[in-house]
Amino acid sequence: MTRSFTRLVLRPEFTEHDFKLVVWDLFWDLLDLGRQEDGAVVDSWLTPDGGAEVHYVDDRITGMRYVTIRGDGAAEAEAELRPRCRVWTLDEALTALHEASTVGADGAAGAEGSNRNDRLVALYAAALTAEGPEDRSVVEAFAGAARDADPGIRQAVVVATGYLPWPGLVALVEELGRTDPVDHIRHNAGVLLEGLARTEGDS
Repeated sequence: MTRSFTRLVLRPEFTEHDFKLVVWDLFWDLLDLGRQEDGAVVDSWLTPDGGAEVHYVDDRITGMRYVTIRGDGAAEAEAELRPRCRVWTLDEALTALHEASTVGADGAAGAEGSNRNDRLVALYAAALTAEGPEDRSVVEAFAGAARDADPGIRQAVVVATGYLPWPGLVALVEELGRTDPVDHIRHNAGVLLEGLARTEGDS
């Protein structure tokens, strides 16, 4: 079966301008610019054959930028985009998360600053690049983040699980909702769990 959806998560050094140069070079048809959509700003293109709609998403919730590709021609559009863009792979995201967490643990960098940002970016990149059945290595990496001394990292586990609601990650959010010492993390965990329960009930 032809793949009808894919997502490419852009690395920080690959800018919006870089991406627009790529799609202009491909002569894709512009559909929309700057549409506000659920905490994100979205630009849209259509491939010349009409087989795929491509969205550049500036996600204000996670601070990440990614490209979604939908349609019967998604695989072909991905094949044209991927080699022209700087994108995360899941393995790279997990490695970056491990390295940033190790630096934070040995005291070489504090909870604030670039190391904290590196952990956040890697955590979100892992959630956005993971797909398919639950991957134990991802769940274990998130479990480590859920124990982080920095409440911002623990909060990011809650947010990221909204993008990747695997049972193992939902269980981590349930635990944060019960035991986290920070009120807003417990509250946000509860909000996410309620939302996921409503989504399951509607399906």
